Amino acid sequence: MSSRRLAPLVLAAALAAGCGRKMAPEAPLLVIPARPEPLQVLQEGGDVVLRFPFPTKTVQGTPLTNLTKVTVFREVVPAQPGARAPEPAKESAALEREEKLFRQRAGIVRELDRAGLDEVTVGSEIVVRDSMVPLFLEKRLGRVLLRYGVAATRDRKRVSPLSPLVSIVPRVPPTEPLALVATVEEGRVCLEWLEPAGMVDGTVPAAVAGYAVYRRDAAEEAYDEWLGVVARSPYVDESAPAGRTLVYTVRGAPTPDLPPVLGPAADEVLVDTRDVFPPEPPDGLLVLAESGGNRLIWNPGLARDLAGYRVWARDGEGAWQRLADGLKDPAYLDTGAPRGRRYGVTAIDASGNESRREEK
Repeated sequence: MSSRRLAPLVLAAALAAGCGRKMAPEAPLLVIPARPEPLQVLQEGGDVVLRFPFPTKTVQGTPLTNLTKVTVFREVVPAQPGARAPEPAKESAALEREEKLFRQRAGIVRELDRAGLDEVTVGSEIVVRDSMVPLFLEKRLGRVLLRYGVAATRDRKRVSPLSPLVSIVPRVPPTEPLALVATVEEGRVCLEWLEPAGMVDGTVPAAVAGYAVYRRDAAEEAYDEWLGVVARSPYVDESAPAGRTLVYTVRGAPTPDLPPVLGPAADEVLVDTRDVFPPEPPDGLLVLAESGGNRLIWNPGLARDLAGYRVWARDGEGAWQRLADGLKDPAYLDTGAPRGRRYGVTAIDASGNESRREEK
């Protein structure tokens, strides 16, 4: 047989052999939700409050679809009176042992389907409350350690890795702080309040180790993390945004431990931070007579929101008349001014507030 006829046969045989070759099987890509983190815990009044981001990613980092539920687990561990929540384990081996024991001993306290998730979602976070009333009735507050973990489920069976575990020793907190008032000053809000009347179990006096101050925009429904922590009243908020309507409240804490145990919130106080405070009047006003008129000079204003100056003039016993407005420099030339004219200068801030008049 010639080589020309042999070559096609060899090629056909090779192709036939290739069609029957078995490839090594590949494991299907397991699409599961990413680990819910960070998980934060604190006690507010009679509830332990858990916060964590709404699950939106898979373990591969792709957008998460078909989220069916989020499960909150809790473990109750006896604790000595006065015990503090332990620090989380740091070594991988210790973390694995801790998680294994937690899975064995923890029970489900909340199982949130999509409708339930909608009810507890605030912005981009899930906020879950676990009532401490049963522990309070059993007189176990301060005598147990609560440890929590969270997992997300996709398509009913694809479960995420367990969140980092968080712990807290719930305690009897003080009642709400009393008579919260706010005073708006230029560039800051000053808050003052009275101590709580007692503890929520009825014991008196109140044992308060500190206060957590909260602030939110009036258009928002819930508070984020506390704005600041102080040992006692008052609290000065120097970061209050101007031109806003804000809401403040305060909670008392029986211990300085973190995560904190916080009592019920004080009655909210509404604050309007619109700038209604005039700047200081210009000082050092001088009137210099020149051949072309009267030249006015004064010291520059120091207000942070200074927008400009306004010049006023008065002839004899007449009324003050506006002579110039919107001046950026602390000087003005009044050409052709009559004899005996008196002058005044005011400062204007960015909100249109006008200072008292500096006269000469």
